[in-house]
Amino acid sequence: MDSVKAEDKYVDINGLELHYLDWGNRASRPLLLLHGFMGHAHVWDAFAPEFRKEYHIIALDQRGHGESQWSKEAAYSIDEHFSDLAKFVETLNLRDPVLIGHSMGGRNALFYAACVPERVHRLILVDSRPGNTAKSSNALMQLILKFPVEADSLAQVVESIQSLHPYMPVTTAYHIALYGYTQSECGSYVPKYDARMSLHCQKAGYSAENMWQLLKNVACPTLVVRGEESPFLSREDAKKMCNLLPQAVLREIPHATHMPVQENPDAFKKVLSDFLSER
Repeated sequence: MDSVKAEDKYVDINGLELHYLDWGNRASRPLLLLHGFMGHAHVWDAFAPEFRKEYHIIALDQRGHGESQWSKEAAYSIDEHFSDLAKFVETLNLRDPVLIGHSMGGRNALFYAACVPERVHRLILVDSRPGNTAKSSNALMQLILKFPVEADSLAQVVESIQSLHPYMPVTTAYHIALYGYTQSECGSYVPKYDARMSLHCQKAGYSAENMWQLLKNVACPTLVVRGEESPFLSREDAKKMCNLLPQAVLREIPHATHMPVQENPDAFKKVLSDFLSER
């Protein structure tokens, strides 16, 4: 990891205390990072230093994840996420941000960009499905089933992560496990995210809200990224997304499944740099 560390910060949003990492350089354009389901802000720790000189980078722990507070009512719909994101951007006065969202975070970023298109400078969707297929729903089921709700050690969590993302380096998988789990009083390791979200997914048949009709409302240039071997977002659906988005390009990351940012970081950084430098 880079020697430069982010600052831990907290803000009250819609009655919940949300945690975020702030990498400084506040005079520059905001680049807001949104993790995926069961993730946390620290999944971006290796990525952020590469761009912190050009952008004001912020990584948010979305409600029910990481160090952010859980919803008492288990309110985790895309509407609640939108409300959080809108209030967060307003509270921090993040003007014309670049939004990068992975999976669930990408869906939340897409929803925000479609609802308030004039407020987003650029949008990067990383392996985010806008709808449902049997394969993508099965991939979500496998993700939930393979992430242990209780583990004897972090090594067990790392093994589960690498079984899902075989191209991910063990050091990266350990970093994700370290910040994604906490040790209980009995010595076992349990996830930091609110497990009630997993129950909601199961009850919904591992489906997601259909967002295809919203794509046409996104006004800013958009980069659609998928891992070349992703079970969540097919190449056909990624191409369809680009056809519906007014200004979109598709880039596939080789040697990557559902977490291309962490599985093949050099390839992702090159793709992102090229996209952000385009006028």
